Amino acid sequence: MDLAGSRYKVLILGGGQLGYMMINEGRALPVTFYVMDEKSAPACRIAEKCFSWEQYKEAVDSVDLVTYEFEHVDERALEYAHEQGKLFPRIEAVELKRERHKEKLYYKNHGLPTPRFEVVHSGEDALRVAREEFNNWAVIKKSRGGYDGKGQYFLKGSQEGLEFLRESKCTFVVEEYVDFDYEASVIFVRGRKERANYPPTFNLNLKGILIYNYGPITDNGMVDIARRFAEGLNYLGTMGMEFLVKGNKVYINEFAPRVHNTGHYTLDGALVSQFENHLRALLGLPLGSTEVRNFAGMVNLLGVGEVPEEVFKIGKVYWYSKEGVRRRRKVGHVNVLGDSLSEVKSKIDRLMELIYNNRVEEFV
Repeated sequence: MDLAGSRYKVLILGGGQLGYMMINEGRALPVTFYVMDEKSAPACRIAEKCFSWEQYKEAVDSVDLVTYEFEHVDERALEYAHEQGKLFPRIEAVELKRERHKEKLYYKNHGLPTPRFEVVHSGEDALRVAREEFNNWAVIKKSRGGYDGKGQYFLKGSQEGLEFLRESKCTFVVEEYVDFDYEASVIFVRGRKERANYPPTFNLNLKGILIYNYGPITDNGMVDIARRFAEGLNYLGTMGMEFLVKGNKVYINEFAPRVHNTGHYTLDGALVSQFENHLRALLGLPLGSTEVRNFAGMVNLLGVGEVPEEVFKIGKVYWYSKEGVRRRRKVGHVNVLGDSLSEVKSKIDRLMELIYNNRVEEFV
């Protein structure tokens, strides 16, 4: 690729923090960034140009390729970019995320490990299957529109409080509840010629939203599963795959066809971040090193308007400059490094005390 003689125009669908960080990390590359979202969105504030969702045709026609920082964006823009041959990762990845049951069926049909599940088309059937097939130890998930724990209902031996689901006529996935030991994830990058991955991390989630993560941790076959998935889907770009780990068994919880919250630590922990490698993959450039130079971790800033000064002394603070602060809203994150995993964990513990006073459940 002639980097000296070319400057590539990339359109990002969605202007949130992932797009914001993608632009910042891509400034070293010969790329002009356009964003489609509200003008107040973080990524729109630093892009060369911002388009409204109604301008999707004009925006797509004016660039070399289109990517997205979030899969639940305007379907017209996604479809049009796909029709023009400019959308990466490809539309097939988005289609698996539009309807959760398609994602689960893909895993099952391709021999990828995931918890046992059934697909039903009403809330009444979801409760029946949870009772008859899983003895009320199940997770009921709406097929459309759920992320960060939204549209998910956990049953741990009882259906108390879920009677309202009987009136729902949408599609649900009813999944066996796995009493996992911990959650983990892998950030995988599939380029046009190369493949790379960052090491697995331990993740702590609460009510479906990531609180913190750290690594590297033991693989347990997670990288190979992510690789098999990416190859089978002919995926291009960076993706996140989340796992449930029980003993020596791992199960795919879900994947995200984009840069991912559990890969934010790569901004400081790796020579080349997940964001830059995503752009490298799309542009056909060689992938950068995914080796983690230190032990690393990340704490999400959720629903807080400020942090104590000591936080800045412990780690590197990333503030997204979103308009307004509310419960569960990701307004920033803090990256930490250490010479050992115990040092990183100790720093995370201190950050949790400083930021949330050890009461993070009140912020999610």
